[in-house]
Amino acid sequence: MFRITGLTLKEVWEIGEVDVINAMHPPRKNLHGFADIKAAVVYEKRLAVDPDNNPPRHADIVGWPEEKSERNLIAQELAARATLRLRS
Repeated sequence: MFRITGLTLKEVWEIGEVDVINAMHPPRKNLHGFADIKAAVVYEKRLAVDPDNNPPRHADIVGWPEEKSERNLIAQELAARATLRLRS
């Protein structure tokens, strides 16, 4: 995930293109959208955001439970609270 607070939408798309699409081996061709979720929602699920800034603004969501079914449930809950942003 990337921390995007304070960025313009154009800057967010640039991160996706440079740090996600172009960084893949082999590179993908298109970025169609991204999920936008507030860090507060992550914290509500008793998870944490661990910034490693590799690449800049990158972070991991950490603190996942060991049990796969619990992880899947939390992932579904996070997805339900996220906003899908599609490129227009």
